[in-house]
Amino acid sequence: MARAQLRRQQIDDTTEALLRATRALVAEGGWPAAQISAIAARAGVATGSVYRYFDSKAALCVQVLARVSEREADVVAAIIDGGGDPAGRLRDAVAGFVRRAAGEPRLAYALIAEPCDPAIDAARLRYRDALAAQFARLIDEGRRSGAFADLPADLVSTCLVGAMMEPLILPLAREAPPRGAELERLAAQVARACLNMVRNAEAGTDTGEDGGDEG
Repeated sequence: MARAQLRRQQIDDTTEALLRATRALVAEGGWPAAQISAIAARAGVATGSVYRYFDSKAALCVQVLARVSEREADVVAAIIDGGGDPAGRLRDAVAGFVRRAAGEPRLAYALIAEPCDPAIDAARLRYRDALAAQFARLIDEGRRSGAFADLPADLVSTCLVGAMMEPLILPLAREAPPRGAELERLAAQVARACLNMVRNAEAGTDTGEDGGDEG
């Protein structure tokens, strides 16, 4: 029994090391950097032994993407479930997403737009769906209160996730991603654009600061 438990712990530890190594490599150089030899070296295991834990490099990358996307969905959910009016929570959730993406630009670009294996791309679509599901709850709340437009929450949330991610593609791909005042301006403007997209035009003018219009 003790031997079986030790073996199980070794498997768990090695799996975790491989996942951490892959995430670190993707954060440094995107999906192309996640080569099996590099992953094995970073995790401290033999190259061939990686396939004892994952069927392929794509399967390993899919697990990394799933882990990162689950955490991101949880962060967004916590903001959405917090206090305040729907418009304020939506603004905070979107702006926070932009800031976190800029904090790890290479990883965020890989999760949002970088060309990749079809299996990874399918997982990336599930990531968007998970975010959209969280925003749909808030949009439905705002719709019922009259703050947001009377449109299907699942439809609007899908549009919102696209509107939140697409403006980040070029900034994240730059050699010098946005920082400081530029990042705050980008976060505020993306949040404002998303809020204006969902708000009820009859409820008043747009809400929130845009961080200025200077380039």
